[in-house]
Amino acid sequence: MRVLSILCGLSFAVTAGYLLAFSLILSLAELPPQTLALTGRGFAPLSWAMLALALLGGATALRSRCEGWVPLLIGCGLFLLWQLLPTGLNLGALLCIAAAGFALLPLIHTPSSYWRVAG
Repeated sequence: MRVLSILCGLSFAVTAGYLLAFSLILSLAELPPQTLALTGRGFAPLSWAMLALALLGGATALRSRCEGWVPLLIGCGLFLLWQLLPTGLNLGALLCIAAAGFALLPLIHTPSSYWRVAG
């Protein structure tokens, strides 16, 4: 479950970075927003893989209900919300950053005794 939380958090953070970088490029180059549709096609396979990872993370968290399942479920839900709703680049990046934060939250609250045993 911890590995899944790490994978989800990192993939959500990578998506947020991509959205912020693309937003910066569009604002500096003064390109019309229609170029997002043209250039976003290269990101589509990675986006679908991250969507599948979010679905897997949410379903696993809901089914296992082990320690830290609620923040992981909230993070995956926020990422799915970004995928399903037509949002702008900046709002999408904010949702992805929040999703990454929630997905990685169970790792922060892990007792230190777990890390000593887990190595």
